[in-house]
Amino acid sequence: MKTDLQLSHLTVAPGLTGRVTIDVTNNADVIDGITAIIDGINPDWIRLEQPLISLFPESSGQLELAFDIPTSCPAGDYLVIVRIVSTIEIERQTVHDFWLTVSPAPALGVTLNPRIVTGGKSVTFTAVVANLGNTTSDVMVEALEPTREVDCTVEPSNLVLPQGQEAPVEIVLRGKRAWFGDPVSRTVVVTARVGDVEVEQRATFRQRPRIPRGLLTALTLASIVLLWAFIFLFVITELRRSEPPAKAVSTDRLNGADNIPLLRIAATVEGTVTASTTGAGVPRITVEALRVTAGGALRPVGSVATGDDGTYSLQSLIPGTYKIRFSAAGYETVWYPAGGEATAEEVRLDPRDVLDDLNVELVGALGQLFGQIAVPPDAEGVPLTVTATQVVERRDGSTGGAAAIPPVVTTDGNIALSGLPTPATYLITVTGDGFQTQQFEQTLTGGQATVMNTVQITAANGSISGTVRDGNMQPIGGVAITARSGDLELKSVTPTTGNVGQFQIIGLPTPQTYSITFEFPGYTSSTIALSLGAGQTPSGIDVQLFGGNGSVTGVAVGQDGSAIGGAIVTVLGEGLESTTTTLTTGGIGGGPGSFTVTNLPVPGNYSVSITGPGFQTETLNAFFFGGAEQSFGQVVLLPATSALRGTVSANGGGGLGEVKVTLSDGTLRTRVTTSASNPAGTFSFAGTPPGAYTLMFEKSGVATKVVSVRIEAGVDATVSTSLAPS
Repeated sequence: MKTDLQLSHLTVAPGLTGRVTIDVTNNADVIDGITAIIDGINPDWIRLEQPLISLFPESSGQLELAFDIPTSCPAGDYLVIVRIVSTIEIERQTVHDFWLTVSPAPALGVTLNPRIVTGGKSVTFTAVVANLGNTTSDVMVEALEPTREVDCTVEPSNLVLPQGQEAPVEIVLRGKRAWFGDPVSRTVVVTARVGDVEVEQRATFRQRPRIPRGLLTALTLASIVLLWAFIFLFVITELRRSEPPAKAVSTDRLNGADNIPLLRIAATVEGTVTASTTGAGVPRITVEALRVTAGGALRPVGSVATGDDGTYSLQSLIPGTYKIRFSAAGYETVWYPAGGEATAEEVRLDPRDVLDDLNVELVGALGQLFGQIAVPPDAEGVPLTVTATQVVERRDGSTGGAAAIPPVVTTDGNIALSGLPTPATYLITVTGDGFQTQQFEQTLTGGQATVMNTVQITAANGSISGTVRDGNMQPIGGVAITARSGDLELKSVTPTTGNVGQFQIIGLPTPQTYSITFEFPGYTSSTIALSLGAGQTPSGIDVQLFGGNGSVTGVAVGQDGSAIGGAIVTVLGEGLESTTTTLTTGGIGGGPGSFTVTNLPVPGNYSVSITGPGFQTETLNAFFFGGAEQSFGQVVLLPATSALRGTVSANGGGGLGEVKVTLSDGTLRTRVTTSASNPAGTFSFAGTPPGAYTLMFEKSGVATKVVSVRIEAGVDATVSTSLAPS
């Protein structure tokens, strides 16, 4: 059995499938069944596309192995051993091995506990960071409150997490708290980052004021009670100083009837006041009981304010008929059960009645939000979109988004959101092209118009991407890339497999100008300057690096195609001169006549001259953008001399022999020959150097004749002439 595995290294990303093909030839004399046994990796990750192949003698087939690498597979190199086994004769087998590389695939998970925290000046909550990838990761954790009103401290801010491990991170929030008012909701963005992978979670910090509105109300009510108590005591004291008034006896008393204590007949009205926007209870709503008199008039007899949960209880009401009114600043006044006084229902109270379901829903007046967006100086005038989305708070504590209010676009940074249903909490989102999205929460009480804190918006991070190529426009892997701007320095390396030569650098603060340097051993470095506007992400940047070495090859041959050994090859250019000779016999460098000149610096333009004895010099050009080999193929060398042939004939007759032919170049150098008798009149001068010549034809009985001729190197010349009788 003959097998062939040409692969030595296979790289597979987690979650994907890698394939390996093995060629198998059955060189046995019988039909054989072939299968494969794989060691060195979890067998659950391996599939044979065809578990068994049957091969006739001297026939061939392929075993295809599929490696289904799960996302949980640790990154690294695995030595995979494949045994190709015959099912007919177990001893007939072959063994191959190769390296399987599982590439790193970082992934993160973040859980906040709790997601909503309530406190005063500072609070602490925990973020649990989990390494969901397949390799140990160096994780950076950050926390940010977009308005910068709260300082966020993360401890520890850097974690080294092995695969499948998790670790808690303590996040401390500190910020100034108001003296009075309602709790302020602040959004905190928690970010965990490893390489290009980034995971965000949001927490809410409900910061209480130093003095809650309920406590302030209670103190005010207590002050009022104390004032009335003082007045009451003062009046009683003054009355005691005066003469006692004459007593009057009621008719009932005279008739013997006793007074009935109020507690024995008093009735109670209870219920809950909720907001139409959230369905939650509304505090500090004034609830009034107005007694309907015999004449139909309304007489106020008692009032109470709703508690923090919106509930109320009107007690000590004497039996009778009442109308109940609900009112507060910022809300529409409602008469039970809904609407105005004209549609109010009368509530009949009998002695000791308790009506506990007098619930109403109030509609708050429309609220307004005002504020200012602070943008970087070079980004003024950029359109920014401000969106307010109501956050619905349900009684079970869950939250959800209601319909968004139409967004507002501003170019001067001023925010004016009006027509906001109240009471409600709104998620305010500020977006703009090239800027990081900012989000925070703002709570409005009934009909409230409030000024928000100034929103600081910063430009979104930018990125650059492109490809690094050599002088021959081929992508280069392993190029070190460094982006610098001031003290900031980010680095990357182009991949050597997959998307070879491509690069991407993300997380570049903008607007900013960067100096980007590309370096690769043996190549000249390249530096470009790039200015990134707010949030810009230019792509398709092509960078060329020149380097490596060039080489030229070829074979010197004559006009008849025969190899020319010993010819001198000279390469000139860029301050370099290199000389070699063509091979006279075959060898490591090639066959006869071949030549190779290496180590030519690139980029460069070179002149390649080939000179052989008895041959003209042939000059070629070679230009290198980057390291490469250029082959000239067969280089034909023309002879350095030429042959001069011809015929001389009698005027009007055939060839004329015995004619003296003299070849002269105008100097003392002459060559003489005689025309042949058979074939009659032919003559020849071999090895004639190029130049201008004269041919003189002389013979007794004919007139002497002189003919001019020009000889070109490597080009044979032919001259035919006739001689007249003398």
